[in-house]
Formats: sequence, C-alpha cells, structure tokens
Amino acid sequence: MTNTAFNYVRTFRQRHCLSEAETAFLVDQRGHTMISKIEVGRKFPNLPTALALQVLFRQSPRALFPGLYEQVEEEVMRRAKAFLEDIEGRDDRRSQAKRDLLEGLARLDNEDDDL
Repeated sequence: MTNTAFNYVRTFRQRHCLSEAETAFLVDQRGHTMISKIEVGRKFPNLPTALALQVLFRQSPRALFPGLYEQVEEEVMRRAKAFLEDIEGRDDRRSQAKRDLLEGLARLDNEDDDL
C-alpha cells in the first residue's frame, strides 16, 4: 500500500511557481504553515481545502493524494464486503438496492485489479 502521507501538492505548487504563502491565500488558508504540513504529510486537508486544491490545480483529490485515496478506498471496500455478507439472504427491495450498490463496487474493484 502507498504511504498515505504521500501527495503531489508540492509538485503542482512548484510546477506553477507558487509559494506556500500564495497557495495558502488561493485556497483560503491563513498562512503557509498548513500548506507546508499538507505537503510533507503531517496534516491532511479538510474538505474545503482539498476541493480548493482541486480547483486550483485542476487535479482530482485522488490525483493529489493517491496514498490517502488508496487507504480510504481499501477501508470502504473492506466494510462494503462485510456489509454485503450481513445482508446475504435478505430478499426485500431495500436489501436488493443495497446489494446492487455493493456488488457494483466489487465489480469496479475487480476491474481496477485487472489493470
């Protein structure tokens, strides 16, 4: 598994010749310290900051934070598998809707494994 702290924020910031302070201003952070902590993996951005970085660099959070994305994806897939086992054998409409969602996730996960 990829290190969850690994990210490309510094790469994109430097590619566009932005300082940490300029980046902080553009994503509505008070100062450059938070950008520095995000870049070195000591902090994860909150949702508004992650979305602001997405807008600024035109990169998805998945592309900016591949390690964190991979960890979150693995945890969701693990819980989805356990939940699917919990609803096994239920035939009601609501359980079928849940099963369709969870089985769709499993298919996507298998497709990703094939790449």
